[in-house]
Amino acid sequence: MKFDEYKAFPYPVLRPDSDDYLDCDFQTTVNFKTEKQTILVDVSFAISSSEILKQVELGNAEFVAMVSCRDTYFQHMIRSHERKTQASYAMGDLKGAVVVNPYVVANKTIENFSSPDINPEFGVATFTFNVGDVLAQDEAYLVYFDQESFKPITSVLDLVQKEDQPNDSWRVDFDSEHIQIILSTETKRIIDAARSSSTKNKVILVNSIYFGAVTEAIQKLKDPENPYIERKWAQVFMKHAHNKNCNLEMDDAYVIAQQMMMQPLKRLNEYVLVQKED
Repeated sequence: MKFDEYKAFPYPVLRPDSDDYLDCDFQTTVNFKTEKQTILVDVSFAISSSEILKQVELGNAEFVAMVSCRDTYFQHMIRSHERKTQASYAMGDLKGAVVVNPYVVANKTIENFSSPDINPEFGVATFTFNVGDVLAQDEAYLVYFDQESFKPITSVLDLVQKEDQPNDSWRVDFDSEHIQIILSTETKRIIDAARSSSTKNKVILVNSIYFGAVTEAIQKLKDPENPYIERKWAQVFMKHAHNKNCNLEMDDAYVIAQQMMMQPLKRLNEYVLVQKED
């Protein structure tokens, strides 16, 4: 079943933009990450209807997240009685657009169900849910998978040397498929040697030159007349922004950069500010 705000049920269903329930919400958070050759998905369910939650706790209903990938014909149902759950998939299972549809579904017959939050317009006091009936439904979560999906955003940033670039400054060129951070020959030599010698130096690089370049790239994408939209780096940035729920229109560029770079200050605190050894 796909989320359809216009679908009519013969019984109350807690879902967005529906008045079946008053003052209640069902919200789902989905996060994908990779670990070696495995894709892990963490799903968290939050529901404010104590009556529906009680049915889950009694084992009469369960949280369900249906993971579907059209490109690979893959489909898997994550089922749980806990509000947090995880599943793992092979790297080849998911490619292109992946949709996660969250529900609360009856897995036993539920009789005489009632809640003070159900809209009185239903006109009856209690309801019966049969096995497979939907008690709650959230909007579908969409994420894009390709070769670049789980690489750091800095994978489309290249350090490039130019002899006419001064040693004490750097600039960024957005006109190629990858973003080019242009350095003097000597500065690039120093940076290449430094970042290969320790994690600490890599973290400093991420929090300085890379962070500045990523922030400026995001600012370019925020421009309604953005001339770079067809560039590979722009496509990768747009997918990362979508997958991390970044709002390019509303959020500041530096805030989005932190999300897309997985909070680089955290690693700066860990490896530099506390003087941690490699």
